[in-house]
Amino acid sequence: MLHYSYYPFKNDLEKIDGNDLALLNDISEGWYIDYKSQGLKIVDYAKHISAFANQYGGWLIIGVREKTDNSRTAGEFIGIDDVDKILTDLREAASSHVSPEILYEEKVVKGNIDEISLKEGKSIIIVGIPRSLNTPHIHSSGRIYRRLADQSKPKEETDRFILDDLWERGQDHNKSIIEFLTDIPSLPNKASKNKILHIFFKPNTAQASPQNILQFDEFAEIVTNQKNSVNGTHAPLTAISTAPHGYIARQIEKNDPSSICLTIRWWHNGSVRFDIPLNSYDFTSFEDISGNYKYALEYLQQARKDGYTDIDIVDYSNMIQVVSALSNSYIHMLKKVNDKRDLFSCFTLRNIFHTSPFVDTKKFINKVSKYSLPITLEDKISIPKKPTENNMYRHFFNERIGFHGSESEQHSYCYSFSAVVFLNILISVGLVNNYDDFVEDIEIYGFN
Repeated sequence: MLHYSYYPFKNDLEKIDGNDLALLNDISEGWYIDYKSQGLKIVDYAKHISAFANQYGGWLIIGVREKTDNSRTAGEFIGIDDVDKILTDLREAASSHVSPEILYEEKVVKGNIDEISLKEGKSIIIVGIPRSLNTPHIHSSGRIYRRLADQSKPKEETDRFILDDLWERGQDHNKSIIEFLTDIPSLPNKASKNKILHIFFKPNTAQASPQNILQFDEFAEIVTNQKNSVNGTHAPLTAISTAPHGYIARQIEKNDPSSICLTIRWWHNGSVRFDIPLNSYDFTSFEDISGNYKYALEYLQQARKDGYTDIDIVDYSNMIQVVSALSNSYIHMLKKVNDKRDLFSCFTLRNIFHTSPFVDTKKFINKVSKYSLPITLEDKISIPKKPTENNMYRHFFNERIGFHGSESEQHSYCYSFSAVVFLNILISVGLVNNYDDFVEDIEIYGFN
């Protein structure tokens, strides 16, 4: 259940019964409660839920008629019968008629209930709206609404002081997100110059979080895959430990465990960070391993032709396989705790100043021959630079509903899930120019 400034019931939301609803006979409509005898227009739902979210949070109770004695308490539980339509309208109101969208939860209580004389076939819909941190929530009309004690309807807000306060609340929320998503780990001295990719995935805070917490044994089973429970592409991580508010798993086999290794950092709020060391070489060492690539020698030949003699080469050829493998583990974690929220993603590349990116494709070599080597002139690239839920890429939950299919289906899905992140990385270092270039090479990068 979400956190509320005011909670009118004895039982948790999912267990509310007739006795809980009977408590409303003594609770007046006001700051935290609004009774509606029937459904509303979608834009009116948006007014009410945005007003509660912008103020202290509250409860919209649908199917209840107020008493006529001016007490404004619940009088008659007449119920409604068009439940599905109202629930659909509420979802559209919260997502499409308010910006940013609003977090809420709902409970349908069905009759026959003697305690409140709710008839068979009738239902009461309880909508809980917590006080939002991501304010101000702006109605599709362009207005900002707040809940006021003496208003049975939300009131348009025109007070500059109040508007500034709402804006500051939202700014503080965004600041906390930015700080979290740009807090990349310090590097040990021996790895201070290593090229590293950090990818964050963060669930949507405007959607209800799951009730379950991923247990350590469940996390370990997913990242090691010792029981073969994870289909599709997978990167086994064997060094596992607890961490503040979550867990860490690292790939130390065939690596120096005291350095930066392939890592998943999981937080119990559903967020995750991938730490991916990037392979980099000088000209001599790259030439020594050129037999592992189809086009390495052609790349070096073009580099020398252009006059490059001393530059680090960063290999991005296998990065999509690594990203998709870690994404696969992450999505299994979300499924384990039944997390149905959308996700936002961002990334940071570090220590890449004056490096040249490389991918082992003929098209890349042709591009290098025509335009010379791409050179990265930033030491750190963060996309977006100040990540918030308003500017990060959104991965919708509906897109991963069919995730757990056959081995080949899951393998393909992991690539598709990672594609947007991978595309933006390629663009940021000059490996592709735009989405169309990426689509043309879609099979080269493992998508089919």
